[in-house]
Amino acid sequence: MNTQSATAVKTRRCLKKISTSISLMILTLGFSLLGFLTFINSNRGGMITALSFENSFAMVGSSISIVLGIAFLVAASIYWSRYSRIID
Repeated sequence: MNTQSATAVKTRRCLKKISTSISLMILTLGFSLLGFLTFINSNRGGMITALSFENSFAMVGSSISIVLGIAFLVAASIYWSRYSRIID
């Protein structure tokens, strides 16, 4: 009975680690791609003026999105380094 419960606990921990890692990577990719797409599409439509309000807000929003993507990447790397030491 003890071996089954120990195996179940290890399985739950492994699934928790995998699901958390996948979630952090999806958040990293999502925010980063959203930011880069905004950078790419901000000059669409032949806008020559770089100081328009629409373009300025798009640049600020995409910069914040990229910073959030980097923050989730840092959180994922910290999670992987700390969690691997605890479980293994």
